[in-house]
Amino acid sequence: MKTSVKLRNLTITICLTMLMVLIALPQLPATAAPLGQTIDFVWTPTSATVSGQAGQVSLSVNTNLQNRGASDTFGITATLPTGWSGFTISPGQPISIAANATQNFTFFFDIPPSATPGNYTIDVFAFRTSTPTVTALFRIIVQVVAATPTPTLIPTATPLARGVCADGFEPDNIPAQAKRIDVQIPQEHVICPTGDEDWLYFGGVAGKVYTIDIPVMQPGIDLSLELFDSQLNRLAFNDDFYNRDPANPNPRDTRPRITFRSPADGSYYIRVRDTAGRGGNDYSYVIVLIDESNGPTPMPAEAVCLDIFEPDGLPEQARLITSNEVQENRRLCPTGDADWVTFFAKAGKRYVIYTDTRRYRGPNTVNSDTQAGADTVLVLADRDGVSILDINDDMPGGNTLDSQIEFSPKVDGFYFVQVKNVGDIGNQFIRYDLVLLLCLPGQTDCRRPDTPLPGLPANPGAPPATATPIRAPSTPIPTLTPTP
Repeated sequence: MKTSVKLRNLTITICLTMLMVLIALPQLPATAAPLGQTIDFVWTPTSATVSGQAGQVSLSVNTNLQNRGASDTFGITATLPTGWSGFTISPGQPISIAANATQNFTFFFDIPPSATPGNYTIDVFAFRTSTPTVTALFRIIVQVVAATPTPTLIPTATPLARGVCADGFEPDNIPAQAKRIDVQIPQEHVICPTGDEDWLYFGGVAGKVYTIDIPVMQPGIDLSLELFDSQLNRLAFNDDFYNRDPANPNPRDTRPRITFRSPADGSYYIRVRDTAGRGGNDYSYVIVLIDESNGPTPMPAEAVCLDIFEPDGLPEQARLITSNEVQENRRLCPTGDADWVTFFAKAGKRYVIYTDTRRYRGPNTVNSDTQAGADTVLVLADRDGVSILDINDDMPGGNTLDSQIEFSPKVDGFYFVQVKNVGDIGNQFIRYDLVLLLCLPGQTDCRRPDTPLPGLPANPGAPPATATPIRAPSTPIPTLTPTP
């Protein structure tokens, strides 16, 4: 065979071999990490599927990132479909995750109004900031479905005729026209025309906890809630309430909510309006009044569970209490709550710290010196917040479940006190005062007084009235009438 023929055949063979290699390359598995690096962090689960309609906002997905390697700081990026935006991550990042620990994440996103029905993919990548080239993939499949007519949720109002500004409760634009709302019975209203207000009223029982909620609010409006007493003094206001689910707070939730404790029997008024004064035939919403039993073991109501001193559940969160100060209306809530305070004590001086629950006793008393459910325990800790110096459950020499500790330090410094309830029982009705006394030299009555402090109502609940009360017009307020 001629040399030229051999060279031609060899050239053809080499070309064919290179072509076969090029064809095979895309079929080879892609490496998840650069050579010599391993992925020691994973999402659990690794994917999720959600459904929604075009224009729907604040969809959320939860997942966990497990760090199976050394402690490190992690970052997150996301790839969205074309035209999508508004992707947010909770908690914010970069975020540190300890070795062999798990961090929960919630992803919020909107479906753009222009999205057509079909499946869309959001890829979320986690990476160590020390090695950003190594990523773990969490995939969100968003199924955009065609919009369906919204059914009438609550048949408590006359159906709204298209193009007519009336919802069956009108006229209800002033307090004198307020319509009654009963507990546990939602009502559907419409903010229409522009600048419309809806007024409602209900009968409140002293000591009970009520929640006024807007569970459904159509896009385009941003409602606010206001609560008034029978004299139309404003008691509470809320525009946005993002913490309906404390485990997954949603900063994009603009539906309002008010929770309060009724300070007295009587009528209470609610005003609903759009914060920007908008209105329209499609601006509908659902409002509901929820009441909570104030029996011996009520379910905690979050808005009244936390007192003004929270958070104070750890020594590093301890609130300062000064000599001869009375910290009023503290709550042991929720179950397992601990309250920490810190105070400065000078060597050689004598201090007395005690709890006092007597002002919060209910009308039906069994032991006159004890509030139902309260059996406090005081723990005095050294300046490190850890070493225990003294513990008291029941005050010595007294017929009470309150606690008291007398203390004379040998060293100047800030000391710590923890207040707990026996059995870790807690709810918003278990309240107490905490008092720190600095005793005078030679004083023999430096202790909890025989009578409780005066001046605090048995059930303070609602916030104080505004400086300028909103007054009702001269038209008499109507008597109770059935909800239309």
